[in-house]
Amino acid sequence: MLKQKLLFIVAIVFCNSAYSQFEDVKAVAEDLIFLTDQYITPAANASVFQASGGWYTSVKPKDKFDVELSIQYNVLLIPNNQKAFLVNEVQLQNIGIQGNATSSLIPSALGDDNIVVLEGSINDEVFEFDAPEGINANTVQHGQVQASVGLWKKTNVIVRLAPSIKINSSVYKSLDFGVMHNLNQWFAVLNNSSFNFAFLGTYSNYSVDEDFNEADLIIGKINAIKVDGQSYGFNLISSKTFNNFDVSLGLGLTTSNFEYKVGGEGDLLLDILNTGLETLSKSKTNFKSDLSVNYNLNNFSINSMLTFGNFSNIVLGLNYNFI
Repeated sequence: MLKQKLLFIVAIVFCNSAYSQFEDVKAVAEDLIFLTDQYITPAANASVFQASGGWYTSVKPKDKFDVELSIQYNVLLIPNNQKAFLVNEVQLQNIGIQGNATSSLIPSALGDDNIVVLEGSINDEVFEFDAPEGINANTVQHGQVQASVGLWKKTNVIVRLAPSIKINSSVYKSLDFGVMHNLNQWFAVLNNSSFNFAFLGTYSNYSVDEDFNEADLIIGKINAIKVDGQSYGFNLISSKTFNNFDVSLGLGLTTSNFEYKVGGEGDLLLDILNTGLETLSKSKTNFKSDLSVNYNLNNFSINSMLTFGNFSNIVLGLNYNFI
């Protein structure tokens, strides 16, 4: 009888300990999901604008099977309000800011390399780790190549590739497709207009891989975050030619979907985090405007495009037309 009571007491203690550990793990996971969202979302939104500009040099339709090849340099300007996020301990369940501070500005993936130490506990075992740092830059710069070909009904098909590019601790790459269709041909009032009007539809598939200092959380380790995104763009564009210059203005919106995934060690921890991050997979719509100037010199041209929105993006291009 005594042996059965002892076994019963041991079972209760074990169950209470297991339940306490489960609650701690659950609270830590929910805190990490919240912090991950705050950290990586600015970079995901920036990727939308990186892929949204530079699609054309002019709205003037190409002749059938004319080809334009472009080498482009893309510069994304990072606004200060996207470089850090404020965390207050009342927003967290288990993890806290080390020391006496109850709130702190933590760098986003686009922020600086300021170190903020966080700590938490699982089953009374304390752990601490450095919050991930940002890229510590004011711009994100990369090259890309683009090809555009004229087809039937004054329609251009566009393909663009930004190969895998390492920017400090981040790796960015994208593959994009677009279709631009001239609208003048469908409206009699526009047939003799000195302005060209077009609709541009785009699709972009991109990824951002962010590595950071390993965080040991007792039941596992995390050291990377990956964002996979897809964007669809819808734009109305007009352009006018002045001697050798083409000036274009565009208005558009993009709708985007993101998926987040954490990398590291420990199947249990990663499964919990990545299952939770599925709830963050979100759709977002952004409005933007484009201003472009293109200078023609025989079959060559040099163009620049400025995109305005939540971010500002500049694309510089050297283009050659096979006509």
